[in-house]
Amino acid sequence: MSEPSPAQLHQFAQDERARRKAAFADAGQAQSDRARQDDILWSNIEQMAGCHAGDAACLKRQPTQWNRAERITMARSAWATACKAETSLDTSIAANGAKITALWQLYRWLKPAGWSPYFDEPANG
Repeated sequence: MSEPSPAQLHQFAQDERARRKAAFADAGQAQSDRARQDDILWSNIEQMAGCHAGDAACLKRQPTQWNRAERITMARSAWATACKAETSLDTSIAANGAKITALWQLYRWLKPAGWSPYFDEPANG
């Protein structure tokens, strides 16, 4: 499997953020604190990927850098999302397999060097 391009990572992040917003809206929770926090987190993931891709709109926005704790929080969310997708989506459907692959690629790109979700390093540590 080849590494995704920066533009593909940006698209993966945009797609997942849109899917999450729609899921909260469909559940009648679009205005909940949880939905707002989730959208902020995925907005940062989308922004980070967009900066990496050289997207002009993202490069004009702030922030353009994230510290280790912020990256851990973003990576942890991408990891949890990939795990859930892997166990809940029918992988015999090509689009679902592609989505799962995209989520794992996004997670691997987001995670700080040396960090693993399997060890208890707090995001604020």
